[in-house]
Amino acid sequence: MPVDLPPHEVAAFRRGEAPAPMLDLIGLMACHAIGAARSLGLFDALAAGPLTTDELAAAVGAAPDGLDQLLGLLRATGYVERHDGRHANTAATAAWLCSTSPVDYGRILGLWQAIVEEQWAGLSAAVRSGTPAGGFYTWLAGRPDLSSAFHDLQRGLAEWLAEEVVSLVPLPEGSKSLLDLGGGHGLYAEAFCRAYPGLSGTIVDGAVTERFAGKLTWRSADLLTADLPGEQDVTVLFNVLHGFGAHDAAALVAKAAGTLRAGGLLVVLESMPEHRGNAADVAFGAGFSLNLWHTQGGALHPAATIRGWLEAAGCTAGPWQELTRSPTHALVTATTPADPG
Repeated sequence: MPVDLPPHEVAAFRRGEAPAPMLDLIGLMACHAIGAARSLGLFDALAAGPLTTDELAAAVGAAPDGLDQLLGLLRATGYVERHDGRHANTAATAAWLCSTSPVDYGRILGLWQAIVEEQWAGLSAAVRSGTPAGGFYTWLAGRPDLSSAFHDLQRGLAEWLAEEVVSLVPLPEGSKSLLDLGGGHGLYAEAFCRAYPGLSGTIVDGAVTERFAGKLTWRSADLLTADLPGEQDVTVLFNVLHGFGAHDAAALVAKAAGTLRAGGLLVVLESMPEHRGNAADVAFGAGFSLNLWHTQGGALHPAATIRGWLEAAGCTAGPWQELTRSPTHALVTATTPADPG
């Protein structure tokens, strides 16, 4: 957590009178300290109640002198506190970093730490040449622990957003078929099928095992090269376009439009580079977009650009709708021309 600076220190950093990169260095140190604390089980041990250094050392199997140094940095960066010689989790740690926290942000932090440290090594060369390094999913496949965290993160986001997304997207009357392009977890398709009992869903994703479950069918295929089922009532592209560069993303939109029957509905949900989030959301979004470019050749595409792709594909797009559950996400629905007959 950023150091809680008093206003006069904030002002000094903003005026350039203090080295602003020092704060980034502290954040880097804190990130590693959190990783070490989680590996030791420190936050979970403190979740049961305050402990002295010796008691905590015994609980996590650590040497008291080294542990005391680690606790010093965790106190300075706001993750633990000490009163009367006993250490305790802060409210922020209890909310986000214990294994029993509603959201275990420690797994997210560990994933991103590995991405930045391992995948960004050639960033300057990529920027200089204009050629992204790529290879993200190959790298991820070789790291089962990180792959599990990554896919859990995607599932968690879908679980949080699905209800609101379904409420914002009324399907055409009598819809029976939904095609989900890139939604491997199947949660969005499942949510639509629950809301519309006559609906069945097909999920096409290159990283799934082909299978059937109730009203859902999973099919493994590359989105850009596969022959996709046609005459769909609804096709969705949820958090997919940002994984592609502009040329391929536009081609995917056109291909998705081509899967629809006359008058069918195409729905796009994306993280937006322009959004109503706070300063932290904006900063993370910029880093996320940079990571997409460097590791996948993708980007956060502007809303106007995506609308242009939809119109070029022959669709009539409605207004973008912001999600209340995520200030960085928005969705747009578009329809193909109705059958003149």
